[in-house]
Amino acid sequence: MALRRTHIALSEAITLGFINIEHQSLLISGTEIIGIWIGAQLPDIDQKQTKINKKVGLAAKPMTWWGHRTWSHTIWIIALLFFISYYLSNNDYFNGQLLFDNPLLKLLYYGVSFGALLHIIEDSFSIEGVRWFYPFDKNVNVRKKGFFRYKVGGKKENLILFISILIIIFNLIIYVISFNY
Repeated sequence: MALRRTHIALSEAITLGFINIEHQSLLISGTEIIGIWIGAQLPDIDQKQTKINKKVGLAAKPMTWWGHRTWSHTIWIIALLFFISYYLSNNDYFNGQLLFDNPLLKLLYYGVSFGALLHIIEDSFSIEGVRWFYPFDKNVNVRKKGFFRYKVGGKKENLILFISILIIIFNLIIYVISFNY
């Protein structure tokens, strides 16, 4: 697992780039950023020492039974999250239309799903790799060498974090400059 701060920074850097390309409003952007922030931490719920596991508490206990990067780092969890996002987005009670007439909850749900997807993609570049099709394929798909390979807590991960923060700052400056007041 990349460190929590690296997952959040890299996922938010990617999201802010997308937001700048799409010229989205502040309300829509904020909702997506919150969803990505939650989703970028979600797959590490299978480790007892992570903040997301501690916040969720007892409900996260079953995820720790299989070990790290098993069920929570598969294509199946991503498919489940997108299915839940689709269901909640199309349900008048859960998407905010019934009570608030506000479609922003849809963006939050899909933001969580995309954040989790980004997290797993980021982990697939680590030396530890991920098991995309666990339990059908229990082998970790890893290339030990490569420019984008990093060791958790290593120099490359710190470089990724630093570059991500620079990209976030750059994107925020661009967003503020191009914002229509």
